[in-house]
Amino acid sequence: MSIENREFSRHYARWRIAIVFDETENRPTIHGHTHDVSLRGASVYTEHNVVSNTPVTVLLSPPLAHEGERQKIIEIRTQLAYSVYAGSNYCFRIGLNFIKFKNDGLQILKDKLDNQILLSSIGVKPA
Repeated sequence: MSIENREFSRHYARWRIAIVFDETENRPTIHGHTHDVSLRGASVYTEHNVVSNTPVTVLLSPPLAHEGERQKIIEIRTQLAYSVYAGSNYCFRIGLNFIKFKNDGLQILKDKLDNQILLSSIGVKPA
């Protein structure tokens, strides 16, 4: 049995995500989806093993709260924490530690997670 001492709770969320490497790494953008998200990091599924010792930029695309809402993309500088093969899903699971949010990205993420908690509390399955 393990005890988690996380400052922020993780929330199940299947949101689209893109991992963008700095130009100096000369690598293509990796696309995937989140498994869970917190205000400090995320775990992500991708078809590629992602390894980098330098920070990368993540573009996180949370679902729309309602029809007609404009899509908000959250841009975050992150550090890759781990990459393991998730055999049951035939893909890789990547751990990301959030370093810095661009503009109001942290507030947008907080609002989306708060909304997801509210919906879960009334029995609506999160996106």
